[in-house]
Amino acid sequence: MWLHWAPPEWRGHFPFEIGLFFFLTLTGFLITRILLRERAACEIGGGKWRTRAYLNFQKRRMTRILLPCYAAMLFAILAGAPDIRQHWPAYFGHWSNFHMAFMEGWPSGTAHYWTLAIQVQFYLLWPLVVFLTPRKLLAAVFGLCVVLAPLSRMILEKWFPGIHHSQAITSTALDYFGTGALLALALERGMQAGNASLKRAAWLAFAGYAALYIFNELKQPLEGFRYIQQTLVSVAFAGLISATLAGFGGWLGKSLDHPAVQYVGRLSFGLYLFHTPVPLFLGYVLPWLWHPFFNGPWLLLRLAAFGLTSWALAYLCWRYLETQGRKRVPAVSAGSGGSGSD
Repeated sequence: MWLHWAPPEWRGHFPFEIGLFFFLTLTGFLITRILLRERAACEIGGGKWRTRAYLNFQKRRMTRILLPCYAAMLFAILAGAPDIRQHWPAYFGHWSNFHMAFMEGWPSGTAHYWTLAIQVQFYLLWPLVVFLTPRKLLAAVFGLCVVLAPLSRMILEKWFPGIHHSQAITSTALDYFGTGALLALALERGMQAGNASLKRAAWLAFAGYAALYIFNELKQPLEGFRYIQQTLVSVAFAGLISATLAGFGGWLGKSLDHPAVQYVGRLSFGLYLFHTPVPLFLGYVLPWLWHPFFNGPWLLLRLAAFGLTSWALAYLCWRYLETQGRKRVPAVSAGSGGSGSD
């Protein structure tokens, strides 16, 4: 939200988009863990289970995310977001990431929907990978996904100059999903949460990511190595997820358990969905917020209006769409017990 709302001089050089990278890695971990548990339960039961398990997963996942998603898209249309009005099939069909990749700039009010499109594509395809791949080959397939991402970034940059936002192409996000999936598989095969070797690897990977990021900011990118920059941060986040599962003590643990932080977590999906069209909406409802008076330090008041409006919409989304979606979808098997954790 700060990346999309605050002026560049307020953001500085910190990569606020790093939260997105963590979210994608976490998705790869959580979804793979759910699918592995469901596969194990179904294999014990025997029979032809794959089609049933795939459809059950899609029913649970899509009921929980598509209703809020489409509500937010309709809100963006009503708020006057130009690109979704002109190219609504790309948004409602969840291939807006490919559409945006060829745009010179990012669309007003809907720029973040490329990430949601990649998420939906992942939900559609990843169960097939987990359910159809022989168990002994799962690690190799997940690892291949990790390798394909930096290769995709290099190929797109060198041979597809018409693509202005290569990060919006689905294959470039495979290292986040694949690294998260490898963590889920390692835990299923006996690795303990908070594993010391993974912790060391995560810190080293983060140091490598930070160094490459600094070189990029200095306009001196390291040719070749910069393509693995995002792969390194995905490894760092896998270590963070592992450490989180082991648990945090002290002030950090207490902070994460605080009701206010938990409340923000519950509303996070709605905040993600609605925050970019909110400025467009307020431009119609409260146009005086764009008076020159609100430049400089008083810009905080405009940002506060953005935040309060986004909170209100996120609350309504959680209360009437997300919560109701969870009630409508019962658990389908003992092996899918992890499905409520994400």
